[in-house]
Amino acid sequence: MEIKTVAVSGTGMMGPGIAAVLALSGRNVTLVSRRIDTAQAGVRKSRALLSMLAENGLVRAQEAEASANRIGPADDPQEAVAGAQLFVESILENLPLKQQYFQKLDEASPEAILCSNTSGISITQIAAKCSRPQRVFTTHFWNPPHLMPLVEVVMGENSDEAIARRLLALLRDCGKVPVLVRKDVPGQLGNRIQHAMIRECMNIVAQGIATAEDVDLAVKAGFGLRAPVYGVFEHTDMVGLDLVKSVQDYVLPDLNTHPGALPIHNQKIEAGELGVKSGKGFLDWPEGKAESVRRRRDLFIIEFLKLQRAGRFD
Repeated sequence: MEIKTVAVSGTGMMGPGIAAVLALSGRNVTLVSRRIDTAQAGVRKSRALLSMLAENGLVRAQEAEASANRIGPADDPQEAVAGAQLFVESILENLPLKQQYFQKLDEASPEAILCSNTSGISITQIAAKCSRPQRVFTTHFWNPPHLMPLVEVVMGENSDEAIARRLLALLRDCGKVPVLVRKDVPGQLGNRIQHAMIRECMNIVAQGIATAEDVDLAVKAGFGLRAPVYGVFEHTDMVGLDLVKSVQDYVLPDLNTHPGALPIHNQKIEAGELGVKSGKGFLDWPEGKAESVRRRRDLFIIEFLKLQRAGRFD
C-alpha cells in the first residue's frame, strides 16, 4: 500500500525540513509539536524552506506552493499518528523520552510505520516498550534534511525487512538517497565513519602535527572535495587493494584508537570552549561567522544538486 499520509514530530532543527521533503513528494504531512503555536511556527519554517528551494531552482514555484499547502500543524502526536500511515519522530535525543513517546504512538495506531530520526540511539531500545517493534525503524535524515540526499534506514533487532523496503522506496520517491543499515549499532553508518575521522583530526591537533585550520583545509581541498562522486571503496579499488594495504600497514599503527572522547576534547569542554555556541572551540567564532559557513555549505550543496540533476555526473 502506498504511503500517502505522514506525521512528523519536532519543530526544531530537523522536523520542518523533513516535513518539507515529504510534502514535496505529494504526501499530506502533519507537523506535530507540544503546543499548537510551535507547530504553526514549524509549518512556517517548512514553507520558508520550500520557498528557498524554489528560489534556488531546485523545485518549481508551483511545486513549492502546492507542497506548502499540504503541511498542517497539530499538537497531539497520538491523534496525528492515528490518522497517518507513517510517523517520523525528531524530538530530543533522550532514550527514556523516546521510549515513552513510541509506546504512546504504538498504542494509538496499530498500523502506522513508526520511525525515529535519531542520529545514534539504538532503535531496538527505542522500540523496547512497543507491542509491534517490527514496524519501528530509524530514518536518519542528514542535516540540513531539505538539501542532504542521504537517509539511513536502520533496522532494529525485530524490524521487518519488507517494511524497510517500503521505506527505501518512499525515500527514493522523495528524491533522497537511502541506505539500509542492517544492524542496529552505535552511530549507524555515516556517523561511525564521521566520528572515526573526527577522532583522528583531534588527535592530529593534540599531537601538534597540524592546526585545526589546516586540518579543515586538508579535508575540504583534498579527499572531501571528491567524496560526493568518489566513494571509499571506489577509491580503494581504483588505487589497488595491495597498495592500500601497504599504506595501512605503515599508517594504521600510528592512528589514535582511544575508546572515548580524547583528552583535548574534554579539555575544551572544561574550559567552556564549546564551539559556535560559546564563540570558541577548536576555531574562533566571531559574530556572523557561523551563519556565513552555513550559507557557504548550503550553496555548495545546492549547486552540486543542480549539476547532479542535470546529469553532469552520469
